[in-house]
Amino acid sequence: MKSIILLIISILIASKTSGQAMHKVISGEGYKIYYANSDPAIEQIRKDVPGGLKLIEDFLKKEFKNEVKVFVFPSRAALDSSWQIEWGVPDFKSQCWMVGSGIQSKLDLLSPSTWRTDACEHDPEDSQEIRMLIYHELTHVLHSDHNLSPAFDNINNIDWFVEGLATYVSGQLDEQRLADTREFVKTTGGPEELSMFWKGPNRYGLAGSMIAHIDAEYGREKLSEMLKFNDVKDILELIGKSEEQLITEWKKDLMK
Repeated sequence: MKSIILLIISILIASKTSGQAMHKVISGEGYKIYYANSDPAIEQIRKDVPGGLKLIEDFLKKEFKNEVKVFVFPSRAALDSSWQIEWGVPDFKSQCWMVGSGIQSKLDLLSPSTWRTDACEHDPEDSQEIRMLIYHELTHVLHSDHNLSPAFDNINNIDWFVEGLATYVSGQLDEQRLADTREFVKTTGGPEELSMFWKGPNRYGLAGSMIAHIDAEYGREKLSEMLKFNDVKDILELIGKSEEQLITEWKKDLMK
């Protein structure tokens, strides 16, 4: 009940801040999309959400446990107001590159219609980037559905797994990102601990390529089984490798 009340308050504050009520709703099988009036980005979003739900379920052989609610915010002020309430941080201000969040059957998205004025490092004209970003956040939603810590607030050294999985499943691990990651490892030697995979400008390539390695080396079934783990030791135990062994394997695989 508390989470429902917070969600309602979050939406009301976002609407008041933006000056535009999020009174439009699109319903489909397994999802609802809430958005402000006259948002041209909705046409793509309404196609990408159901497409992403199916792709992610097929990829990971898991189902979304609940209806996914997608909130498309018409301004950064509205998005920040929502997150301030939901996260319990009244003075929170998101950085300009933050345009989405997915967890516990809910996806928040800053409308691509506002990216040119309210965001940085994102191209509102790139439909593929928008699609992959939605898929990335939806992967987080499904992952949280099956994790021992649904809010990812009680985890031990699996940030790299959470973000790497979303990068890999969404298609964001493209050839350019892989090439940049190889060059980084070639020139620096790469990270020596899993905790370092989700750090620095190459974090998406590092974490995503580790998930790609696990998928190729140990199989989709084991990768899917890992969704429930909230501690890195369980991941390593499942594949029967030490952290050092896994990283050594990954480097060899990456540099082929």
